[in-house]
Amino acid sequence: MLLEDGSRRRLGDIAVGDRVITRTGEGATVTAVHEQGELDSVRIRTASGREVVAAPDHPFWTPDGWVKAGDLTAQDYVANVLCPELVSDGTEEVDEFKLAGYLIGDGCTTNQVTFTGGDEDVLADFRSTCDRLGYTHNTRPNSARSSVIRISGLRPWLAEHGLLDKNAWQKRVPEFVYRGDSWQVAAFLGAYFACDGTVSRRGRDRYDIVVEYYSVSRGLLVDVQHLLLRLGIQSRLKLKRGRYQGRPHESWRLSITSQDDVARFVQRVTVIGERGTRLVEWAPRRDRFEERLAVDRVVSVEQSGLHECRCLTVGGDHTFTVNDFVVHNTTLANIVAAELGSGIRVTSGPAIERSGDLAAILTSLAEGDVLFIDEIHRIAKPAEELLYSAMEDFRVDVVVGKGPGATAIPLDVEPFTLVGATTRSGLLTGPMRDRFGFVAHLDFYSPADLEALLHRSARILGVPITDEGATEIAGRSRGTPRIANRLLRRVRDYAEVRADGVVTRETARAALTVYDVDALGLDRLDRAVLTALVDSFRGGPVGLSTLAVAVGEQPDTVEEVCEPFLVRAGLLARTPRGRVATEAAWRHLGRTPPNGTFGTDASPVPDLFSATPEQP
Repeated sequence: MLLEDGSRRRLGDIAVGDRVITRTGEGATVTAVHEQGELDSVRIRTASGREVVAAPDHPFWTPDGWVKAGDLTAQDYVANVLCPELVSDGTEEVDEFKLAGYLIGDGCTTNQVTFTGGDEDVLADFRSTCDRLGYTHNTRPNSARSSVIRISGLRPWLAEHGLLDKNAWQKRVPEFVYRGDSWQVAAFLGAYFACDGTVSRRGRDRYDIVVEYYSVSRGLLVDVQHLLLRLGIQSRLKLKRGRYQGRPHESWRLSITSQDDVARFVQRVTVIGERGTRLVEWAPRRDRFEERLAVDRVVSVEQSGLHECRCLTVGGDHTFTVNDFVVHNTTLANIVAAELGSGIRVTSGPAIERSGDLAAILTSLAEGDVLFIDEIHRIAKPAEELLYSAMEDFRVDVVVGKGPGATAIPLDVEPFTLVGATTRSGLLTGPMRDRFGFVAHLDFYSPADLEALLHRSARILGVPITDEGATEIAGRSRGTPRIANRLLRRVRDYAEVRADGVVTRETARAALTVYDVDALGLDRLDRAVLTALVDSFRGGPVGLSTLAVAVGEQPDTVEEVCEPFLVRAGLLARTPRGRVATEAAWRHLGRTPPNGTFGTDASPVPDLFSATPEQP
């Protein structure tokens, strides 16, 4: 994890009071740490070469909002934080950063401390760096094209920073480099690139160049990849296989292949010597907009077995970064755990297939812990019945053996708090629902709440938005924050390309017209359902299957995707005979409802069945 002082620490070593970097690039305080125990986890790998292991229900930030790790698929995108706002507290000088970069690149620290190179400008800069730091040195020829510099008195400094007696496979970026400011980090990256970097042209375009770092240490280049993100530069880590002295050889390369990223590298990292000269001469003449987040494509999501998991509650933006990925810190259950000052164990209903799975989780809980079960309606029936005794008597019976020799072993469970979440409360059995002391329903957001949320999201995205623009988007968001954030991003794209970048009412209306979202928040499929009801079936009633065929969709798509909002908005009614378009639906589509059908003031039109003969 990335802390506000620039240091990196394992999630398991984070404590309450630490300041971590959030999605906005700013620091926030960890207010609670929740131990979740061992969970079945997934390993996410991305196109940049990064990977992270997380619980399946831990949310990651994507262009489409928060997505659980287990729901990510190849071709999805997750976010990296660029240029975080760090508070540097290091005491090392810039020359120490440069010295570390040179020695990691072409230095030897396993016997005598030496530096070898063939670029006279680089050798001269290395000697000047040693002089300013007070280290004596002498230079002698190494070969016809290179020289070796031996440095005296440097071993204590190397030992202090973990660089002493490290071979090429063991080298890593020293800890103090992470705590440096942007100038110090750039000095380290420039010195290291002067040793292990390459610059080459690709194709015929003068400015189409490839900038790469090479090393046999994957860990070293992972560290460098993170430092490049500190300067807003994205890169990709790849394995390179070849042969060296007749034997198979593996090394790693870190490529800055995007020309926008190369332009930023040349602008922010000064490289001495021949490589630096080529960089300046061939540098692309362009750069992208200043960004806080950058996307990284997911290439695989695989099962990773059991891992010890923990979750944090972080103030402010409620997010933190893990291996440069943006993840969310809290759910409603995390808030409950934080208020109770206890730990939390998170699992999901589909993951509990047997009663033994649930027994293992329950017996591992400490007193006062919160057990959060997502999609609790999908828990296996034997496990659900085991949960009853745990909720009422704080004990479970585990059956050992089979047949006549089977034995039930009672196990005590520490008092705990159970939080269950479901979107299908009707699928919960009566005994399960009745055993909860409090049943809450999360309502949809009001337009005023959505407007406040949109202003906050706009600040995070760096998008100027007016009050009228927020009102327009909020009115089309169906009372759902996820939809509001999605529409805001699409309106932002439109505003930056076809307007002046400010989200106003006019810009929002024009953008949402392009994206086929009308004033009530209905999309193309919603309007297709209403249009088929009104035009093809004169308002209904019509059966679900017939309606689905009319709009070219599956019945479950119409029933689960379209109908909930249409019914809630008063545009569609479900009757025993089928679906019926209400008067509001006719008027929303610009049609005049049939006279007398919806209780209008006009007199009904007589027909064959309603007319009565005149009495004599």
